[in-house]
Amino acid sequence: MITSLVAFAIVLATDVLYGGIINAQGGTAPMPYVPRFVAGYMALMAALIAIALLPRAEIVPIRAPLRAAAAAGLLVLGFLAAFSVGPPLVIAGLLVSFAFSRTIRGARSRPARFSGLAAALVAVAVLLAGFEVTQRVVVCPEAGQMSGGGSGFLSGPYQYECNNGVATFHSG
Repeated sequence: MITSLVAFAIVLATDVLYGGIINAQGGTAPMPYVPRFVAGYMALMAALIAIALLPRAEIVPIRAPLRAAAAAGLLVLGFLAAFSVGPPLVIAGLLVSFAFSRTIRGARSRPARFSGLAAALVAVAVLLAGFEVTQRVVVCPEAGQMSGGGSGFLSGPYQYECNNGVATFHSG
């Protein structure tokens, strides 16, 4: 319980600080939805941890999947964001992993383990899909030119060009 509370506090504090930094930067970024998605994903992981902490009988059967999803999501996001908000997220992910291991040890059931694995896979899939979608939503300035690119997790590298408000994408 204490490990989950500490993990919740770490994720919540990181999310608030991250959101504050993103909002303080101002300006117009060509991909404004990526940091918003990351902040929302961190809030979702914090919510999963908080729900798993509730001492209600309805939560007991889903406690393992909630913790597994939060642990996997935080660890993967922590490694992907290693040079910015990653280190505290990895620590929180390890704490939730420890809480998850204690949860499945107490449950001693295969369904708890399999539902945890499935929830972890869904959490990582949502993270990767969210990155794929949000990094391809480019906001072009109404006048002028701009270009850039990225390396999609699932679809491979891409480049974009903005000419007077119109975006053009190129794969590869």
